[in-house]
Amino acid sequence: MNETESMSKPDRGNPRLQRLVLRVISAVSFIALPAIFAPQMAVEKFSVLLGFGKPPHLPLLIYMTSGASCVYLAQAVLLWLMSCDVVRYRPLIVFCGWAYLAFGPLFLWIDIHAGMPSFQVAADSLSCLVGGAVLLVACYFGGQPSIPKDPDA
Repeated sequence: MNETESMSKPDRGNPRLQRLVLRVISAVSFIALPAIFAPQMAVEKFSVLLGFGKPPHLPLLIYMTSGASCVYLAQAVLLWLMSCDVVRYRPLIVFCGWAYLAFGPLFLWIDIHAGMPSFQVAADSLSCLVGGAVLLVACYFGGQPSIPKDPDA
């Protein structure tokens, strides 16, 4: 095996599953795109969906909605780009997995203290926990160890 071949193979993990998980998380994050350009409408629709009724028109609310949506969009693009070369970006992918695991309990705490409905609390915290766990499983398990062709190597 030459140096180029060894560089293109992951040390461990399942690259196909990593790619799939990253792209699913990315696709879900793209849901924030309309809120960048129509934040008032997005806030109103989401507020009604959660059972809070129509929210007041506050400049800070619109600003925060647009800003947070931009961050989600940037995350979506970065995750998609990392999914294109999971071997090269493995350290970042592992970091993302651990970050999602850490953010699961944090979202739980934030949502409970904000008084969010239970289905939203579960959606936020469980999606982070499950996404992080599956991403880490894909990074650490399921790979086939490379077997050297030369027994003395």
